[in-house]
Amino acid sequence: MAGKLTMIVGPMYSGKTTELLSFVEIYKLGRKKFKVFKPAIDDRYGKSLVKTHTGLEVEAIAVEGSKDIVNLLEEKIDAVFIDEVQFFDKDLVRIVKQLIDSNVDVFCAGLDMTFKQNPFETTAALMAIADEVIKKKAVCEVCGEYKANLTYKVTEEEKEIDIGGKEKYIAVCRDCYNNLSKERIK
Repeated sequence: MAGKLTMIVGPMYSGKTTELLSFVEIYKLGRKKFKVFKPAIDDRYGKSLVKTHTGLEVEAIAVEGSKDIVNLLEEKIDAVFIDEVQFFDKDLVRIVKQLIDSNVDVFCAGLDMTFKQNPFETTAALMAIADEVIKKKAVCEVCGEYKANLTYKVTEEEKEIDIGGKEKYIAVCRDCYNNLSKERIK
């Protein structure tokens, strides 16, 4: 029986990694064999941890690229968990297909869009082949409503790949995003 791909996407601070770690806990409780991966570029909480903004954490293997995931897997594994998929190369899609075709469940979490509202290519391609997409939202940092579906960059840096947390990004709803963008232009 083929594995399945579950994608967990949304803006920053929406609980994507928390949701990913809840699935890790299910596999741990079921005594299943699994591996957790993260991109080496994301070292906010150290090289070998996937950690939520609220402090939940699990040991992970930091990899430079998607091809490293296949090289680090054992013969028989039940599931693979990958955090921050937006930072992986597009070859991750091929690797995930290979894993699910080999009866491995794959769970991926990541941003679906940049702060400029451009889709992250790898995330979008994985969403297209997913069996399930869980679209998370956050509390808007501006209006306080639980309808934030966008990430807004509060610094002037225009790079779309720019690792950071609250010092650089906030979660906002579309109305507040548009208002903040208009204010920035003035």
